[in-house]
Amino acid sequence: MKIILYYLLRRFFVKLRFERGYIVLEKGLALRRRAVVPLKTITRTEIRRGPLLRLLYAKKITVETLSGKISFYMKKNEELPFLPKNRGPVIRPKRSSVFFGAFVDTRALSGVVLFSFTLYRIGKIFGSGYIERIIAAISDTAAGLSGTMERLHIAVPRAAAIAAVFLLTAWGFAFVTKLLGMADFRVSSHGGFITVRRGLITLYEQVVVLNNLDAVISCQTVSAIAARKAPLYARGTMIFPPVGGNDVRRVLGSLCGMDIRASAETKPPLRALFGHCAVPLGWAGGFSAVLVLTKLALHFNLIPSAELLKTLLWYGLAASLWAVLACGLYWRFSGISEGSELLMIAARKGYRLYDGYIPKRMTVLKTLSQNPFQRRGGLCDLTITLYGKRRFRLRGIPRGER
Repeated sequence: MKIILYYLLRRFFVKLRFERGYIVLEKGLALRRRAVVPLKTITRTEIRRGPLLRLLYAKKITVETLSGKISFYMKKNEELPFLPKNRGPVIRPKRSSVFFGAFVDTRALSGVVLFSFTLYRIGKIFGSGYIERIIAAISDTAAGLSGTMERLHIAVPRAAAIAAVFLLTAWGFAFVTKLLGMADFRVSSHGGFITVRRGLITLYEQVVVLNNLDAVISCQTVSAIAARKAPLYARGTMIFPPVGGNDVRRVLGSLCGMDIRASAETKPPLRALFGHCAVPLGWAGGFSAVLVLTKLALHFNLIPSAELLKTLLWYGLAASLWAVLACGLYWRFSGISEGSELLMIAARKGYRLYDGYIPKRMTVLKTLSQNPFQRRGGLCDLTITLYGKRRFRLRGIPRGER
């Protein structure tokens, strides 16, 4: 309802002007707010048309700059004068790449947030009875899962089964939403802009300005490393679904004009492996110790029962061991190399590996740091800071090589 009122009454509340080199946006009736955006600071523009906006023949424009963003609504056929008219030849990736891109881009935590918010909106619109039905279906599925595991002589507490089914349902819901958002994926490059158009229910058109592009990022998970393919992002926009091998050079060359040929690569040595895996190893050791103590307490009848605690500890130990495996893989593929105009770095952040293709003009600071354990081994951490405060941190490289 707010979108409808805002769009229908925008001529009274909003004044939008495109002056030479600037966007001028004024909002409000009694209290007026005026934003002046220089066109040279624009990094990305997103045009979004959801089902309601398509019904109203309207679109929402979000203009992002180096320091912030503004949003406004326009009619469907209204043009943005600062965007190119000719979008260049269109590249359509394979459907299998789009499917795998949606899989890689779907995260469990974001899925839980999205699914929970959707349940809340369903309850607000249709009543709490619909939420109760969904929760009952999840509970029944969890009960069936627990029964199946019991027949296989595997004890799974009811609460753990419900949590697992809820998490899987949330991830599946987020995956389907992401897949619908990536349907009909098309990308083109022309006149210093990369244009991505996608979507089935909600239509998206995202335009990235190459002059203000700080980095192209390839985001890799364990599954992406196993498939040897990873999606490419620019300013938070997926400019191409998972691609690997020589195709990365071709895509970056055709879309961004980047030549990723580089000199010899500096990689973390074998003695840096423990530093990469130290945190998940510590968690695995902690879970193992608590499991041993729990079994001893049960053996000496110090506690009556701890089935739920033991299940959670086993889950935690399994997740920690998976994190150790992931960090070991990321250590194997980490490194930094330098070309004539680009700096290429592969570094772990959290439990993902990010390959950054960075124009040298966008690097503002390089920092070397050492902790007490690294000093004895002659290692250090290299942190590269870009415009916009984005950072890449490569752990455990030899001190004298950078």
